[in-house]
Amino acid sequence: MKKSSILLLIFFLFISCTPSETEQAERVSTPEDLGFDIEKLAELDHLFETEIEEGRIAGASALIKRHGEIALKDAWGWQDIEEERPLEPGHLFRIASMTKAITSTAILQLYERGDLDLDDPLMNYIPEFADPQVLTEFDEETGEFETRPAARSITIHDLLTHTSGIAYGFNNETFGILYENAGIPDLGTESDLTIEEAMAALGELPLAHDPGEEYTYGLNTDVLGRVIEVVSGQTLAEYFEEHIFRPLGMENTGFYLPGREDDLVTLYTTVEDELLPAPSNDDQIITPNFPVQGAMSYYSGGAGLTSTVYDYSRFLQALLNGGELNGSRILEEETWELMSTHQIDDLRLGDNKFGYGLHITTPEGADEGKRPPGSLSWGGIFQTTYWIDPVNEMTVVLYTQVYPSPTQADFYERFERIIYSSIN
Repeated sequence: MKKSSILLLIFFLFISCTPSETEQAERVSTPEDLGFDIEKLAELDHLFETEIEEGRIAGASALIKRHGEIALKDAWGWQDIEEERPLEPGHLFRIASMTKAITSTAILQLYERGDLDLDDPLMNYIPEFADPQVLTEFDEETGEFETRPAARSITIHDLLTHTSGIAYGFNNETFGILYENAGIPDLGTESDLTIEEAMAALGELPLAHDPGEEYTYGLNTDVLGRVIEVVSGQTLAEYFEEHIFRPLGMENTGFYLPGREDDLVTLYTTVEDELLPAPSNDDQIITPNFPVQGAMSYYSGGAGLTSTVYDYSRFLQALLNGGELNGSRILEEETWELMSTHQIDDLRLGDNKFGYGLHITTPEGADEGKRPPGSLSWGGIFQTTYWIDPVNEMTVVLYTQVYPSPTQADFYERFERIIYSSIN
């Protein structure tokens, strides 16, 4: 597709999209007014055009805010290549692990209300975790394993920082087998299953290490989702809607959005450098239709949400503002400071740090021409990402839908460098 065609497509999307009332009320400024060089920022058009033409993505949606105002909200390419449906900024994406920041925020809401303490043992809320064991031996052929008692109990703090010893299965073959045998999904599922059932089963399985000993990315935030249900007396979906989505005007975010099939972006996969629709069989990391089909009963606090770039930008803006957006406060400022402060002592993510559900860029981990130290970020497995940049008072959201994506790191790198090169 030629650049002129891309620009015409973007213009069509701009005039044809029907934003929600909340979006209509959002203030949009020109990039120049917000301190961007418009010619340099326009290099994003070339980036996305190249990625689409060379078959690395089907389409992308991005939203950049600075000083609380929208500088860019656009979509490039296709919602579905085969059906030739253009992508619009209001289309729905599976945001996977971008769910984690929302679940972590919800836990901290309960903490600041005095409903739980961060040092509370997990077994107070899910009894199956009363006797944590650490895996010592595992037989792949039989599935049998041996354990030893853990050095201490898992706490809420351990779950928020991924230091509990609870792993993921998709990136750990041993735990993948354990979870599959126990019927515990890594992400979403179309099965008639609840987070209550899955987390109870998880409590009977061993840990990868003693709590607090290492950083191990895993199902910790799914466990926190169940804790929220136990403490609040609501399903996780109900809690999010009442305490986060409705206050922030996030009208197009949820675990399941039945009847919205036409708005859901097709999930693609890369097979021998070819972009293909992801298959809908149980052998995959996730069934791509899970947000709109199946039992719709599994509220994964670690990976289950579907959203738009606009909705998620409102959540990020509230965090950047210290927990408040347009008069609706979801966290007190001191709680937000706790969330955005390094919380894992001497442990690190490479050169960087980790707060409660958030990656923290350090001076050692920052690269010239990219986000500065103090920025907060994470992403989703289906190639969605975000960051909060307090130095430049900026939030950035980028969505595509590709898994696996062998060129993701290079794509993200170029995207980020274009944005920072355009700031005057």
